[in-house]
Formats: sequence, structure tokens, C-alpha cells
Amino acid sequence: MHEVSICESIIDIIVEHASRESTSRVTSIRLKIGEMAGVALDSMRFAFEIVAKGTLAEGAELIIDTVPLAVRCRSCGRNFQITNYAFSCAHCDSPEIEVVSGRELCIEEIDMETT
Repeated sequence: MHEVSICESIIDIIVEHASRESTSRVTSIRLKIGEMAGVALDSMRFAFEIVAKGTLAEGAELIIDTVPLAVRCRSCGRNFQITNYAFSCAHCDSPEIEVVSGRELCIEEIDMETT
């Protein structure tokens, strides 16, 4: 379950950021996770709760915004969202597509209480 190591990294980033801001407690963390990031959202929530124990993020609300898998066709230039992982253009059926979004895994926002 790689969600645990992802959450450990998130906590490390939060602690580093909080130390510069004289933070006493983190109230919420907003993540942006792409549909194709390979993260199980329920596992992520569970892992975060476990990893956050004993840190200033303990009890913080974990908010996850999911990003749909969107692509651009190199043949016809159209943008569209992938459904059912069918990796060909929905308009011209070309297999020449590039991922535009949907692989994200980042911290968007950290809400903290300062001392």
C-alpha cells in the first residue's frame, strides 16, 4: 500500500512548512489527485489518519479533489476526457493522444492555526 509512503511524505512537507510559519495545528489539507495517479482514495484517507497521529496534522480534515483523465489528440487537436480507459480519440479514433491532466498528486492547500 504505497498510500502510506505518500502520506508520510505529505506529513513531512506539512511539518517543514509549519515550522517556518509557527503553526500550532493543521486543520485541513487539500490534495489534488488525478484519476490516473494510481492512488486508492479510501486507502489514502485511512493511511493519512494513521500517519498523522502524534503530529500537528492529527485530526486534520483531508480534502481530496479528483482530477479527471483528460487528453489531447495529436491528430485532430481536440481535447476530451477518457472514459473506460479507451486510449484513442473519441472524435477521429486516432491512438495518437497525450495526457493533459489526470496524473496529478499534489498538495493544493494547508490550513493551519498559528501560535
